[in-house]
Amino acid sequence: MSHGTVSLDGNEACASVAYRASEVASIYPITPASPMGEFADAWAAEGRANVWGTVPRVIEMQSEAGAAGALHGALQAGALATTFTASQGLLLMIPEMYKIAGELTPTVIHVAARAVATHALSIFGDHSDVMAARATGFAMLCSGSVQEAQDLALAAHTASLASRVPFLHFFDGFRTSHEVNCIHEVSDDDVRALMDPADLRAHRGRALTPDRPVLRGTAQNPDVYFQAREAVNPYYAALPRIVAGTLDALANRTGRRYRLYDYVGSPEATRVLVLMGSGAGAAEEAVEALCGRGQGVGLLKVRLYRPFSAEAFVRVLPPTTEVLAVLDRTKEPGAPGEPLYQDVVAALAGLRTAGRAHFYREPAVHGGRYGLASREFTPAMVAGVFRELVRERPRNPFTVGIVDDVTGTHVPPEEGFTTEPPEPLRAELYGLGSDGTVGSTKGTAKIINEETGLSAQAY
Repeated sequence: MSHGTVSLDGNEACASVAYRASEVASIYPITPASPMGEFADAWAAEGRANVWGTVPRVIEMQSEAGAAGALHGALQAGALATTFTASQGLLLMIPEMYKIAGELTPTVIHVAARAVATHALSIFGDHSDVMAARATGFAMLCSGSVQEAQDLALAAHTASLASRVPFLHFFDGFRTSHEVNCIHEVSDDDVRALMDPADLRAHRGRALTPDRPVLRGTAQNPDVYFQAREAVNPYYAALPRIVAGTLDALANRTGRRYRLYDYVGSPEATRVLVLMGSGAGAAEEAVEALCGRGQGVGLLKVRLYRPFSAEAFVRVLPPTTEVLAVLDRTKEPGAPGEPLYQDVVAALAGLRTAGRAHFYREPAVHGGRYGLASREFTPAMVAGVFRELVRERPRNPFTVGIVDDVTGTHVPPEEGFTTEPPEPLRAELYGLGSDGTVGSTKGTAKIINEETGLSAQAY
């Protein structure tokens, strides 16, 4: 069963599970994912074993493309392998990701999601990198907190091995990757209990070896390529059920229950917000406050983004839902809407066509953008979005968190709205740069968590 509480950040929480569930880690540093590879490298140098008693081999390559190639090679040899990356680093891995997924090879790439450089470079978090990889065939699982970064990392490794579909597990760069928090640790026994030995033996049995020659990675002409490409359909159709079962097994071990799509708020909500990642924390606080004032609002948190399960998504929405605001943490110039928005629209349309929608009236769907490059996202902004949805003609698309004085897309926050207690206990520590302030502040938060009986969050 689970150990007690530990104080660490999202990168360490995720890397702890990835290291214990792997035999090979091919790494290359990139902000803000670098600490995951650094932790793995340090643990291997110390001789720390994984849950099977062997020390994983950690290899630093010359680029993220090399790390992805080494990952692919290790997987073909039957090893349990992983890697960590972000932003442009993830983009360099995309060619190998298509091959890994196309060959139905289980692995997990852990991503501290970060803005992709466009008009300017930013090292801060949004979902533009992971959205660029959504066509590769990797399943995509999103964590919204430090606790989830640990727990869903384990779920990703387990479900990938069971399903043969590789996973991209991601969480928001800096906002989650570098946030220090107090979490409940999963033990080695938890990792072993979830990862089925039969699935591991099956993966080993698919290894390339002269003793059991197979043909893999061929070139195909039009007469067979299309049909072979469609042959993966049953694996992806089964994946939501496998992930849900994995999350149930995790809940039985730890008491922490996650679902593919989690709903919070009024059971009779008419206005519902949809998003994924760390922004769900601010949104949930706002929803709780608004429901306490008698407003019929709700929040749907997306965890399994790929494959997107329309049935599971709609199942958790109240039948009273009249309007959805889907918030994406990325921008696709020229598209009719951002990726999550388009998926929600397509899911609702597909169920309506099939006659399986359960709403009293067909919900309208509006798409918005928030938090690009870690732009601030607060409960007051969430309240502003809910207020926008009661207008006769809500903006679509819209932005929150900026003042768009060029195209007028912005929805202003609700003035004076706050979810904080009257006298919050907080501190802001300032440093001059290269003076150790960041490290000492993290240490202070850990001391508070571990020695005072209080809970601290440091970011």
